[in-house]
Amino acid sequence: MARSGIRYEEVKNAAETLLSRGLSPTIQRVREVLGTGSNTTISDHLKHWQQRMAEAPRAILPPAIPEVVMTALDTLWKTAVQQAEAAFDEQRTAAEQVVVVAEQARDQAIAEAQQAHHAAVEARNQWETLQTTARELADRLLIEQERRTAAEAAITTAEQQVQTALATVTQIRTETAARVSQLETALQQLRVDMEQQRAEAQQRFETERQRGETNEARLRQQLDHTRQEQTTERQTFAVERQDWKNQEITAQKQQEALRQENIQLRTTLAAAEGRQDALTNEIGQLRTMHQQVETRHLDAVRDAETLRGELKAALANQERLQQELAFLTATLHNQTSTAQSDAH
Repeated sequence: MARSGIRYEEVKNAAETLLSRGLSPTIQRVREVLGTGSNTTISDHLKHWQQRMAEAPRAILPPAIPEVVMTALDTLWKTAVQQAEAAFDEQRTAAEQVVVVAEQARDQAIAEAQQAHHAAVEARNQWETLQTTARELADRLLIEQERRTAAEAAITTAEQQVQTALATVTQIRTETAARVSQLETALQQLRVDMEQQRAEAQQRFETERQRGETNEARLRQQLDHTRQEQTTERQTFAVERQDWKNQEITAQKQQEALRQENIQLRTTLAAAEGRQDALTNEIGQLRTMHQQVETRHLDAVRDAETLRGELKAALANQERLQQELAFLTATLHNQTSTAQSDAH
């Protein structure tokens, strides 16, 4: 069926113009006269015109025209119609062959383009998969880095706690040693004082005894008085002796209190040392955790490097497929242009 681009009247006028010039109205010549139009449309209109020309009644010439001229005109007309039909059939056959070749080239180009498109889609899917994997590895690497930072902060805090504990233990030891030294000094001074008081009392006793022996005769005379004095002295000595015993008991109590305080300080020191050991164990665990985090970090880095290599290979493959697709597109375009040029 004829297209609506070129009308039948235009093709008819062009064919009659060619006939008036003494030329056979072929498809190519009609197209040259019109300056536009497809071969199929011109062929359909030209065939319809030829059919109408063949079916049209012959013109009745005036009787003044000789029979020879009538015969020549009739022969010329038949010859022109036969030449036009032969040229039309030839042009139509050539056009159909061009159309078949162009359709085959178009189908082949479409198939190749679809194949290239499928390959490009597959490469793009692979590239997107690799991008997703790379993002997941980047997230894992970020998490491992955050864990590593947290572990380092925990190790730093633990080391600071250990330093603080060591300083506290050192301070406790210093204060304990100073307190023990102070208490030992006080105890020693107390013992010295007690010995001095005892020596003084013993010296007074000896003095009194010597004085009693020397003045025994006089004392006999003053027996009652001396006995009274001796009784008083003995009472005084008993009181002093009791004071000495009380002081000794007080000193023993102070010594026991010092011993208890020393035991308590040693217990505190042992607890501090136990805390220090616990902190040391915690530091060891944190260091082990840190080493594990370092190992996972190195594994993640190696995985990221491997994925980068795969991503680079996929990008290279995608670029190669894009180049092949561009080449196929250019080939299809050239074949289409060639087919259109042949059709024209």
